[in-house]
Amino acid sequence: MDRRSFLAAAGVLAAAPLAGCATQDTSEGALAAETVLPVKPLSASSVYVPGYMPDKAQVGGVPVKEDRYFARNISDPERPFRLLTRIGMNGEMRQTLLPAYAHDVEISPDRSVGVMCGFEATDQVAFDPDTLDLVAVAPSFSKGWRGGGHAAYLSDGKSVLLSERAPRRSLSGGKIEDHYGRITIRDTDTLKIRGSYSTHGIDPHDIRLIDNDRYLVIANYGSLPREGARGLSIPRRVPEACVTIIDTQSGKLEDKRVTDRRETEVRHLAAGALDRIFAIQARLGGDADLARDLRNERVADDEDITSEPGIAYLSAATLKLAKGKPPRRMGSRSDTAKMRHGLSIRYDARNDQAIATYPSSHQLMVFDGASGEVLHAFDTRNMGMRFPCGVTLLPDGVHYAVTGYWENLFVFERGSHRLNREACLYPTFFGHSHITAA
Repeated sequence: MDRRSFLAAAGVLAAAPLAGCATQDTSEGALAAETVLPVKPLSASSVYVPGYMPDKAQVGGVPVKEDRYFARNISDPERPFRLLTRIGMNGEMRQTLLPAYAHDVEISPDRSVGVMCGFEATDQVAFDPDTLDLVAVAPSFSKGWRGGGHAAYLSDGKSVLLSERAPRRSLSGGKIEDHYGRITIRDTDTLKIRGSYSTHGIDPHDIRLIDNDRYLVIANYGSLPREGARGLSIPRRVPEACVTIIDTQSGKLEDKRVTDRRETEVRHLAAGALDRIFAIQARLGGDADLARDLRNERVADDEDITSEPGIAYLSAATLKLAKGKPPRRMGSRSDTAKMRHGLSIRYDARNDQAIATYPSSHQLMVFDGASGEVLHAFDTRNMGMRFPCGVTLLPDGVHYAVTGYWENLFVFERGSHRLNREACLYPTFFGHSHITAA
């Protein structure tokens, strides 16, 4: 059987054990396998990855920005750009440069257009999901505003919601509301702004639509510079990290859960309902803080390539939230110790589970949706992947994909979480945070 034929049948065979699996499950009570028919063939799916470091990439012995094909969407090579990679699960791959300082990708429900979300920069871009050609470039909400890094399409496909951040400045005795970000409502093809409303939180980032687009759930970092400083400090000064729930029609604040007021940000989230919200926190420190946290480690590890020199990701508990209830830590104390640099998280409604990556500790964790308990914890180094970053549910309804920071795409079965080694791919992304399947 050739690769294309295998992938077309992979969903049907998902319940059968696969040779070559190297999955390590450090939890108890692993779920029993179940046969689930695929919604569509696995080979029909694609995964999109915005690469952070295109300057490290070459084609034909020259930098990609000097190649006519790769740079066809770039008018000014001195402005920020990212390398967008589309990986077909049949093994085909396409890449191009797009003019945005991007963090994540979303694809419209009808696959007619995609958005590469600007982060801490001024521009957002729309692109064709098949050709990867540029469709539109649009500025941020207003002068001095910055992209929040994430987007969500309304199910009608006519509008896309983007998180955006207010000009950064210290609190300096002013009102905290003056620092709240906004959600912009944009046309999918032109990215022109149709409307906007407050996120009711500082520096919004990840966003998720729930309840048939009735509510938007928002993760707000909550950090501000200290008085007299331009940039953010280590550790962070966090006046108000929070998760907010907004009515998408009116912009009315339905609920707000403050998660920290000291030094821990809330960055990413997954949500399936008002009682199924899972929020990833981040806590930063210096090298000495990390050495203290890892003083009992007895296995040598490489430097954390997902961080920056002098900045370390310390442990920070992932939270389960529900409307009207206080945030609750997920997992045990030993689980929390492995939650360093929590990054991507997705909710699998069919199995009522949340799946999250923690690249600084090479961890992939699976949480029970109802209780928040850790069902599975994998050290992905034992499978051949370092620094797991991106997670996305694949459209076949049977699998999900996990990507390493610099390279490799691994495919797992939902529910059983067994590694499907035959379906894995090994592209290079040149650094990234998130991935999106369509």
